[in-house]
Amino acid sequence: MLKAFLISAVLIFSTHASAVPLDIYHILNFLDNYGNLDLRNKPYTSLPDSLDVKGNVNISKTNIKSLPNGMKINGSLDASHSNLVKIPRGTYIRGYANLMASKITNWPRGIQVGGYINLANTPLVKLPPRFRVKGDLSVVRTPLAELPEGLIVEGNLYIGGSKITKFPDTMTVKGNIYLGGNRVTHWPKNLTLGGAVAP
Repeated sequence: MLKAFLISAVLIFSTHASAVPLDIYHILNFLDNYGNLDLRNKPYTSLPDSLDVKGNVNISKTNIKSLPNGMKINGSLDASHSNLVKIPRGTYIRGYANLMASKITNWPRGIQVGGYINLANTPLVKLPPRFRVKGDLSVVRTPLAELPEGLIVEGNLYIGGSKITKFPDTMTVKGNIYLGGNRVTHWPKNLTLGGAVAP
């Protein structure tokens, strides 16, 4: 009887503890010697505001729904297969941002990313005007129906399986455009293309 009671108490405590946001002190338990923060598969649901990480951040397969305000990542972000819905304005990511199969629907202005942005297999429906990507951009298998006017992609553009059938009037892609089977009925009047178009 006592054993059963103790097991129940531990389970209740564990459930309660996992609901507590990860604070700045407990984060130290998940940092390696290079400053990488690895929370993959961890039960935490939020991070402290103004968090500055020297290396990479991995929140893949977590229930974290929003990055904290004022977050600075001096490496790359892996939020693939997570419940991430929101990235606040002012977020800084020095490397790439992998959000494949996350829950993000909107990419607001004012987010700095230094590498590719992978939004494949997300419920994404909107990108900001004059969106600039300093690497590849993938919106593969998303419900996104249009690309923003003045889009600049410094790498390759992947749109296969999205709802995109028309391109904006002005667009720059310094690499290749991979249509992935999408039929584009309207092409830009002002298209700067550094590579080729693959069907």
